[in-house]
Amino acid sequence: MPARLVALDEGPDILLDRPMIVVGRHPQCDARLDSLRVSRHHCCMIQDKDEVVVRDLGSTNGIRINGQRVEMGRLRSGDELSIA
Repeated sequence: MPARLVALDEGPDILLDRPMIVVGRHPQCDARLDSLRVSRHHCCMIQDKDEVVVRDLGSTNGIRINGQRVEMGRLRSGDELSIA
């Protein structure tokens, strides 16, 4: 069963059903978030065995894992990812 990111605030849940998912505002992104705080190509998520690697794609507002701003990091069950 694919992993799923559950939205805590606004926005849709993101099903990680492909090897790589691009998240952003651009219509061609795999997961679209309609917020001006989200860059057109904000981040990507890559399935790596039992974990998910998230990488910032040069976004303006960055990504945070459990409150810490990172360029890249591994998500584990229960982690909180902030986009924007």
